[in-house]
Amino acid sequence: MNRRHPRKVPSRPLVLIVDDNDTRELYIHSLSPLGFDVIAAGDCTEAGRVAWVTHPDIVVTELSLPGGDGWQLIQDLRREARTRDIPIVLLSGQATPAVTERPEHEGCAASLLKPCLPEALATELRRVLDSTHDDEALQRPSDGDALPSP
Repeated sequence: MNRRHPRKVPSRPLVLIVDDNDTRELYIHSLSPLGFDVIAAGDCTEAGRVAWVTHPDIVVTELSLPGGDGWQLIQDLRREARTRDIPIVLLSGQATPAVTERPEHEGCAASLLKPCLPEALATELRRVLDSTHDDEALQRPSDGDALPSP
C-alpha cells in the first residue's frame, strides 16, 4: 500500500504523539478516555518508523525533538507517499511569528500553543479529522461523475 485511501474517520482514531517529555505521557493517558487510540514516539527517527508501520489517522508533534526537529519530521512525512496524507498537528511552546506562520506553509492541519489541555487537543483533533474527511469526500467522484465505459 503506497497511498492512503480516503476512508471514514474511525470512531476511535489512531493518534501518534511525538514528544520527548512528560507532555507525551499526559496526552497518552488523557486522550484514550476521550475516544482516541494513542501510540507514541520520543524522537524523529522513531516517529517516522512508527508512522510508516502503523499509519495513524493523525500525528501530533512537538517542535523540539531529539534526533532532529518537528519541522524535519513534517517534511519527511510529507515526502513519503505512504504518510503524506496523514494530517499533522503541531504543538509548540514557542509563540514567535516564525513558529506561528510556518505550520500552514509546511502543510500542517493545525498548530496549538503549549500548554494545551488534553480536552482542547482532543477537540482540535476531531475538528481536523472531520475536516480532512469532508475534504476527501468532496474530491472523490460520485458514481454519477464516472465516465461511461466505451
